[in-house]
Amino acid sequence: MGPGPGPPPTRVTGGGAEPVDRVAMSTSASETPDSGSSDGVRAAGLRLADEVRALMADLHRLEATAAGLGAAAGHVGAARATIAGPVRRRWYEVDADGVDDAVRARLSREHGDNSLYRGGRNPLAPPMTVSQGTAPDGTPLVVGEVHVGRGREGPPGRLHGGFLAGLFDDVMSGVPRLVDAGPAVTARLSIRYRRATPIDTDLRFEAWVERRSGRRLVARARCLADGEVTAEAEALFVSVPHRSGSARGEAVS
Repeated sequence: MGPGPGPPPTRVTGGGAEPVDRVAMSTSASETPDSGSSDGVRAAGLRLADEVRALMADLHRLEATAAGLGAAAGHVGAARATIAGPVRRRWYEVDADGVDDAVRARLSREHGDNSLYRGGRNPLAPPMTVSQGTAPDGTPLVVGEVHVGRGREGPPGRLHGGFLAGLFDDVMSGVPRLVDAGPAVTARLSIRYRRATPIDTDLRFEAWVERRSGRRLVARARCLADGEVTAEAEALFVSVPHRSGSARGEAVS
């Protein structure tokens, strides 16, 4: 069976929303790189990702000549050559006991910045913003907000169902934190597509705890477009030990 009605839809105002993570998911114009500091590098990376994201959208959306595309490819190739450097280590590839709090904070921020769905530095991310809110009945919520363009189109004018499922999974992954359930992995995810979800529209996701038993937590969520529910989801999360590399090969059954 699909998810039940759940708490009534709500709009969370800017003043009432609290970040789910410590990571800033927006790329504001004020984040101007001014040095080789980590903040400067981060701002430059966010700006570059915005430009690459816009280029991807233009490539998908616009008609262009072979000459124009060839020239653009040359510019992109030259740009790639300018950012050559060592491979960046991910948070789980660094010995947490061997670094200080500042480095741990930077690694956490980089992890969020490069997220597949939220990451401002990941050109493949829309990116989506995620915050915590409260429904009118007092139910704690994880709220995701995103604008998805035609690059994720499935049926004509509609969002690809697989990408929608990924957005659900990403938003719902924040639900265990609502009850301090610790690190958890998705053991099962089911989607009920109630109607087509449009592209080029602001989408809102709302997720909440349905029930919890030991290491297992069931979450439910819905996607809204223009205030109408287009899809609902139910997920089973299982808490796992928090250790380096724990996201890989972890048994959940």
